[in-house]
Amino acid sequence: MTLKRFSHFLLALTLIVSTVLTPFQPVAFAQATQAPAAAAQTAPDLQARLAAVEKAIEEKRKELHIPGVSLVIVKDDKVIYMKGLGLKDVGRSLPVTPDTLFAIGSSSKAFTAMAAAMTADDGKISLTDSPKKVLPYFKLRDPEADAKITIIDLLSHRSGLDRTDLSMVSGQLTREELIKVAGLAKPSAKLGEKFLYQNVMFAAAGEIVAKAQGTTWDDFIERRIFKPLGMKDSNTTVAETLKTKDYSLGYTYNDETKETKSVPMREIAAAAPAGSINSSARDMAQWLRLMLNGGVFEGKRLVSEKNFKELVEPHNKISDKISYGLGWFLREWEGHKVVEHGGNIDGFNAAVALMPDQKLGFALLTNISNSALAPFAMETVWSNLVGKPGADVARAEAPGDPTREVGKYLLAGAGIAFDVDMKDGNLMMAVPGQPVYKLVNIGGRRYKIDDPAAAGFYVTFRPAKDNHAETELYLEQPHGNLVLGRVKTEAKGNATAASDYNGPLKDLLGSYEVAGGPVVEVKLVEGKPSLVVPGQPPYPLVEKEKDKLASPALPDTYGATVKRDAAGKVSGLVIRQPEGEFEFTRVAEKGAGITVDELLAKMVAAAGGEENLRKHKSRVITAEMVFEHQGLTGEAVMNERAPASQATHVDLMALGKKIGWFDEYFDGAQGGEVSSFGPPEQKAGKSLEDARINADFYGVLNWKTLFKTIEIKRTTKVGDEEVYVVVKTPEKGNPVTDYVSTKSFLLLRRDTLQTSNTTQITLPVTEYYADYRLTDGLMIPHKTTTTIPTIGDIVSTIKTVKVDVDIPDTTFRAPEKK
Repeated sequence: MTLKRFSHFLLALTLIVSTVLTPFQPVAFAQATQAPAAAAQTAPDLQARLAAVEKAIEEKRKELHIPGVSLVIVKDDKVIYMKGLGLKDVGRSLPVTPDTLFAIGSSSKAFTAMAAAMTADDGKISLTDSPKKVLPYFKLRDPEADAKITIIDLLSHRSGLDRTDLSMVSGQLTREELIKVAGLAKPSAKLGEKFLYQNVMFAAAGEIVAKAQGTTWDDFIERRIFKPLGMKDSNTTVAETLKTKDYSLGYTYNDETKETKSVPMREIAAAAPAGSINSSARDMAQWLRLMLNGGVFEGKRLVSEKNFKELVEPHNKISDKISYGLGWFLREWEGHKVVEHGGNIDGFNAAVALMPDQKLGFALLTNISNSALAPFAMETVWSNLVGKPGADVARAEAPGDPTREVGKYLLAGAGIAFDVDMKDGNLMMAVPGQPVYKLVNIGGRRYKIDDPAAAGFYVTFRPAKDNHAETELYLEQPHGNLVLGRVKTEAKGNATAASDYNGPLKDLLGSYEVAGGPVVEVKLVEGKPSLVVPGQPPYPLVEKEKDKLASPALPDTYGATVKRDAAGKVSGLVIRQPEGEFEFTRVAEKGAGITVDELLAKMVAAAGGEENLRKHKSRVITAEMVFEHQGLTGEAVMNERAPASQATHVDLMALGKKIGWFDEYFDGAQGGEVSSFGPPEQKAGKSLEDARINADFYGVLNWKTLFKTIEIKRTTKVGDEEVYVVVKTPEKGNPVTDYVSTKSFLLLRRDTLQTSNTTQITLPVTEYYADYRLTDGLMIPHKTTTTIPTIGDIVSTIKTVKVDVDIPDTTFRAPEKK
């Protein structure tokens, strides 16, 4: 018997945190629209290019179910395009205009960094000062970081603290209290060691500006930035926005139910410097002009050249090709430096991007949470207005008999073949390790990849670039476009067993694990070594140089380095991605020596026996929680009732007071979440299936009916104890990996994936179970440590357990929001 995931409620809080004030970090997408490589030179040519940009973005907006968009493009200190597309208010069918206000979320951080630079120009601070010089209460838990941290560290996400956003989104703390709570949080790295996105440190930087200037952050932004630039409609609060005549509502789109819903705007007064600005395309054009002119606006310098350079120079390396300045991400596109930042906040998504050497920039404002439009827009604008050397143009061809597209298409260098076939009159595409996709014709030989694919995937069948007598498949996808050549004849069968394989990277085949994270595998897929991550498609691997790996299916910001021991044997992998580097240790492979039925019988006996498990019909558990990396505590109550009903209530505490609450419920058929932090969410699809499995009162007794497959993959260790690694895969939900002691047969660790219907975010969750005690004839772990990205570690300790309690039906239904 295990504690049934007090941590499960944290998914919704994590997704709120992942939505609020999240940066937009585009990757190297391939060309989105057709454009010649040369830059625009004539007015008619420019208008044609801008028309292509608008057409592509409008099509993508509709495809991604985004109600409204406002876009402005500046070139050579002039607005060359500005327009609203779609609706700002769906219910009243009101169109977006260039003056419609949108929340810009974390794009506000660049304004706070600019304010700090201006304050340094005024001689009231130095960017290398300690925050304590202005904020004497500023303190970090790590003594070394506390002694050495500077304002530059605050503005470049190198404080060593991961997100401490739960206190921020509660809306119940002052700015000073937010900063104090962050100081109580356990750091995730040493000062300056790595990039860790940190909203509250930007709130601290904004408060430093305010105190040094003897005013408020809001007032300083208004007087020193908005007013000089003529950003007459922009503001820093929801309250001000609601007083205006032209503002957009914010929306979410549920991918499972296909519903678009309005969500309340989030007021974040305490954390305002991290992301509270509301602006329009017309106003953002002026901000673009200031940035593209190096801090000069209409002949007047608003910030010194020296401190402007500090804003757009690297201060924190994220990966080989991405860095962070002060309030800006820095990267390259086809040899051009790009300065950009985006933001997500409830119902809104924004992107601001500059290409200084081209005097070109744009601002994209949308009224949907977590949109994929921003990276598409960036690639579209750059491709059409700058041009990509040797750009690959998608050559369309007239429609014809779809059966001519049938065949096998090979991704050269990766060894992955796509099979295109006809079934029941429809063109279907099979991708190794993925479902079979229906191809829906949208004109000519171009097809949309239909469900279960997400939005943004297309294939075009076209004459091959180097031989028009042959056909190739042009695949458009959000993380990069690919060209697959048609295979003339069936290739010889590829080896699929590691024992039969003697090709490249043979010594890498196996499993790898990271502390507090998922187990990944390097295995053969279609005869080629591929990285397999739970819940994701396989990524074929190629060796660029000795022990340096890349995947043709991913941008070059992703890769891996092989680690070897003194004898030269593979000991691990260091996986690199934009968010940082993650070290995985190789798992020693050996047979488990036990069947699934044998293991289940031993687990049931260890838990207390089937008779004890089945004699109880309900349970109420209370627990204390410590959010190690948030500086918070919590009190939880969980109600469980047979056969599969569950409800959890959690109160969150900070600095000795309650700052919020959360309820998760499932009544055996329907479920959802309600909290003081944000709008309610109804479970559907995978999240509903996961809730059904998680709520099963008898747990291990019903594994064989809950899961489609159960496999004992190997043995490994959790701490010093040997465990069986058991992978359970349901029919529809996410896979679950359990680590069961080979001695006690108690569950010591569980890895899961949790998915949101509205944000389409899937996050890994790892739980460790300890301090098992015999309670009412059952072995129950009284301590659970849960690790979730952006939340960190949460330790839950049981206080009381009551069994066979009469629990009302209403407990398992949606509670009213208090």
